[in-house]
Amino acid sequence: MAITATTSATPSLQATLSKARLEQAKREAENAETKVEALQQQTEQAEQEVQAKRENVRELSTRTALEDTTYMGQLRAARSAVAPATQDFLVRMYAATSAKFAASGNALKSSLNGRPFINTLGEPTGRIVNLSI
Repeated sequence: MAITATTSATPSLQATLSKARLEQAKREAENAETKVEALQQQTEQAEQEVQAKRENVRELSTRTALEDTTYMGQLRAARSAVAPATQDFLVRMYAATSAKFAASGNALKSSLNGRPFINTLGEPTGRIVNLSI
């Protein structure tokens, strides 16, 4: 009868396959970790970009609010300082007293037929009085 070795110096096929699977699993785990790190860096960059964009929005909103308040005052000032009803009252008052002015030699002429002056917004802001007549 011959004696045979139950273990040999070379690993069995099953052990070799298991070792290969283990190495492949380690490589896949390392690849996954690398991907996770790359995705975390991308996430951080995206979050920084979002913060920068939000800061830009806040800055532009503040600037727009300041510009609105600055230019709205100018737009309001562009309108006549005297309301149209007040202007009509003053024209009627002038018409009522113009005889006294004409008698005293004042060159101003009354013009109740003067056309109302309309600004670019379509609002009446006064009357056009031709003083050259």
